[in-house]
Amino acid sequence: MSWFDGISSAVSAGFKTASKYATPAFDWLGDNPEAANLIGGIATGVGQAYLAGEQADRERERQRDEWAFKQEMYNREREDRFARPGEVTGYDTHVNSLTDGLITRGQVSGGLRNGMG
Repeated sequence: MSWFDGISSAVSAGFKTASKYATPAFDWLGDNPEAANLIGGIATGVGQAYLAGEQADRERERQRDEWAFKQEMYNREREDRFARPGEVTGYDTHVNSLTDGLITRGQVSGGLRNGMG
């Protein structure tokens, strides 16, 4: 006996057992259509309630992710508005032109500081 024969006989036995119970159950449902409608309605309601719960969970998770993303973007934008000491560089080349004055050679701004009088 091969492994296929073993699996085949197990599946066959399972179908025989299931059909032994299913046939009377389907006969009963056929004889009682009101009960079949009630059972079908209950099963449909349970399925719809489960799907609605799953959809609500997904929507809650989506809103939580969206809120976290918006909060992260707000925090980044807020941080970008602040000047951080030590990060502003490259302005030292303009110091002399600002203290000496661009046009007035320091007569208006910073002339006394640079020894000009």
